[in-house]
Amino acid sequence: MLLQDKFDQLEDLLINHRNSIGIHNGVTFIMLIYSPERENECRKKIDNLHEKLESNNLTVLNIPVNLSILNHLKNEKILDQIIEFDKEEPKEVRKDLFNRCKNFFKHDILEKIQEKTPEIVFITNLSGLYPYYRVSNLLNSLEKEIKIPLVVFYPGEFKDEKLFFLGELESNEYYRAQII
Repeated sequence: MLLQDKFDQLEDLLINHRNSIGIHNGVTFIMLIYSPERENECRKKIDNLHEKLESNNLTVLNIPVNLSILNHLKNEKILDQIIEFDKEEPKEVRKDLFNRCKNFFKHDILEKIQEKTPEIVFITNLSGLYPYYRVSNLLNSLEKEIKIPLVVFYPGEFKDEKLFFLGELESNEYYRAQII
């Protein structure tokens, strides 16, 4: 399916069929999967979709993962230490960032939703997670918490019933999200 067709399908779902999201799979999550090489094009389409939804009186909260991570590490005043430590002990940094992400992301997303009270949430710029944290971990942690549509823009591919993050890292989890 072409990227534009995926965005058209997503737009129709969010504007015209929002109440049916999650009826069959029990979660209100949608994953739009796109080729990592089309990241710039996808970002433009995300912005356009955001504008269309807002013009239909739907509030959208966009949470760019890469900026969330960066801001969190800056606020904790550990960004420079992590960058330096990563040169010497990348496996330890990966483990440390996994634990930080596990605790931070769920809280951060839920806090932003409570603060902004959107009708739809976009999770974008996921490449910032690689290789420290998996999207499946994030979605599993949010399953029982979020009742509004949460759209994950996933740079990867879906083949042989498996997801590959950034076309490389095979998913180790079952995703209950609706896949576009």
